Amino acid sequence: MTTKYLGLLLSIAVALGCGTAGTPAPSTSGPRGSLDKKVIKDVIREHHREVRACYEMELTRQPDLAGRVLSQFTIAPTGDVVQVVLRDSTLGSPSIEECVRHRLLSWKFPRPVGGAVEASYAFNFFPSP
Repeated sequence: MTTKYLGLLLSIAVALGCGTAGTPAPSTSGPRGSLDKKVIKDVIREHHREVRACYEMELTRQPDLAGRVLSQFTIAPTGDVVQVVLRDSTLGSPSIEECVRHRLLSWKFPRPVGGAVEASYAFNFFPSP
């Protein structure tokens, strides 16, 4: 799948309200932070090939595999992703879901202003036409 095509799918997910949300992480103590949605999307786009590789490894075994993985993750004040929860998946592939979760945990974002940030993102996976 071309980068342009994947970018289109990611853009559609964002347009449908399934993309990033730079909302503060729920916390009972300490400050709540913020990070611009565009910054979050830019980092995700920088790493999209890593997530795509998770899908393509499984696609060799299941050529018709397609679906969406909705992730929610916490960006610490350092910019590190410290928690990932997969809120929904239509793939039905635990191996892809775990790979996506693992990849997200390795990403580094710019430091949020004012504390940790919770974000969500829908990764859409479809075989190349």
